[in-house]
Amino acid sequence: MSFVRRRSVINLLKSRRSIRVFSPVSIPDEVVKLLVEVGERAPTFFQMYSIIWVKSQEKKEKLAELCRGEIVKNASIILLVCGDLRRMYRMLNLLEHKHVLTSDKHPVETIMSIFDAALTVENIIIAAESLGLGSVILDCPILYAPAITQLFQLPKGVVPLTLICIGVRGESPPLRPRLPLNIVLHEDMYREPTDEELKNFLSTLEKHMEYENYVKKYTGREVKYIDYIKAKTELTKETEKENEALIKYLRENMFRI
Repeated sequence: MSFVRRRSVINLLKSRRSIRVFSPVSIPDEVVKLLVEVGERAPTFFQMYSIIWVKSQEKKEKLAELCRGEIVKNASIILLVCGDLRRMYRMLNLLEHKHVLTSDKHPVETIMSIFDAALTVENIIIAAESLGLGSVILDCPILYAPAITQLFQLPKGVVPLTLICIGVRGESPPLRPRLPLNIVLHEDMYREPTDEELKNFLSTLEKHMEYENYVKKYTGREVKYIDYIKAKTELTKETEKENEALIKYLRENMFRI
């Protein structure tokens, strides 16, 4: 690969932004298969993930009811990415030894499965970007895991993690702020950022999102971005109840940390 091409890949990565508005354009099946093939080349541990290509219109509509409706409805490609300890469990069984997944405790494999899935998602997203397609990931699969599990008939040990929506861009949003490098990159030891540094970033984020009219554009709500984030992350009795239910679901499906 030439230096110029290396720079073009870097520019692609640095200019990538999430797309939440898609033009309803059909994309050939061969493209989907290519994206997943590229996803499989991610540097994973044991490929402890599975991907469900959502093609059924009925399932898309039911998925849209659970997730961000318009995004799901207009995306040309919808991929449900799952952590998959079930397949690994079965493969290890074939080796006829006492393996770690037979235990009630396997935190390393659980985290590896999530990490495997995340690396694969990133490969797919960047591959889509290289083809001129836009994408966004949605967290609704893990938020509504039992309902998603039922909808896609996921067996025990297969947990829905995220949804990748891909399609032809119907918008061109600006690059959004990211944490300053000196907060993310540490040298030799962890450096705790100061409150002032964190406040400055929150202020920058708020100003940008207000300028972009982010919350109104994507949710229709007339609230400030920081208030929107606070509402999404607020600890309530309902949140605690939902978290307990999710923990129970994950444990029942072999995801144990």
